[in-house]
Amino acid sequence: ERNCGPFYCRDLGPDGLRFAFLAAPHQCNSRGALHGGLLMTFADLVLAGTAVHGYPDEAAVTVSLTSNFTAAGTVGTLITGQANVSRRTGSMCFLTAIITADDQTLLTCTAVMKRMIRSRLIG
Repeated sequence: ERNCGPFYCRDLGPDGLRFAFLAAPHQCNSRGALHGGLLMTFADLVLAGTAVHGYPDEAAVTVSLTSNFTAAGTVGTLITGQANVSRRTGSMCFLTAIITADDQTLLTCTAVMKRMIRSRLIG
């Protein structure tokens, strides 16, 4: 996701995290709409960030990501994303997310994330 953004994140306290980016031409497909793969990359970031929010020693690895596209994003719009944890177990986190632009839903998704100790991914 570092090469796809820049993406931004704001901590909303008890309301979780909100992620955002300003849609740019390099993020679009040949028809000028935001590339679906980019929206899925952004959704994965939103889901993984939410999965580990409040757990500073953890990282999240995507096990499953199911996406449903409902509209196309366009250059110059602010794209936002927010996720909710449906269930958390000792090793997994189940989430839903919505990606929007100007109060219009672009993508909805569900995911299963594997919870990992961050030091095991780095070393």
